[in-house]
Amino acid sequence: MNKYINKNNQTNKKIETALLQLMKHKNLDKITMNEVATEAAVNRVTVYRHFDDKWSIVEEIEQNLLTEITKPHNQMLDKLAAKSDNGILYLTNFLKAFEQNLNTLKILLSGNGDLAFPNKLMNYLLQMEELSHPIMHLNISKDMQDLFSFYGISALIGIIRFWTLHPQYSAKEMATFFFKMRTGELSMID
Repeated sequence: MNKYINKNNQTNKKIETALLQLMKHKNLDKITMNEVATEAAVNRVTVYRHFDDKWSIVEEIEQNLLTEITKPHNQMLDKLAAKSDNGILYLTNFLKAFEQNLNTLKILLSGNGDLAFPNKLMNYLLQMEELSHPIMHLNISKDMQDLFSFYGISALIGIIRFWTLHPQYSAKEMATFFFKMRTGELSMID
């Protein structure tokens, strides 16, 4: 049974990777399941045995990515709740999940990707951000907390988009910029 699950997971990954490869050069709307099968070096029946259509493949890719960033975010919240003072370190560890997925993010956030993904990412990160409000002890109204979240998460998504185009920057550099920008400590930009 374990052998079957591993093989099934490997085939899913192969199909997901094939779709991402195709999306590097072609709009998701224009990609066919035959092309996915050819790129994955499997037959079309196999693709349909694993996924209903290309949208279910991309949904799986997106969900896996969002799930992957949840654990480091929760760890960051735990550290902040413990009143540890190294916010940049915790943010760096959170951003490492994005760093490990920059190629996938670049494709998903491009014009060839699922046009709904930036909004999915925004909403997911907003939900995660809201979990930090009690820890941050923001002494402002709920509306202002929401505005603070929308501002911060919009900036974070902008940083991630920038990062996909400039992958030479490290998670620590991105975290330092974001943290300083968010806390008003940026005095000059090089």
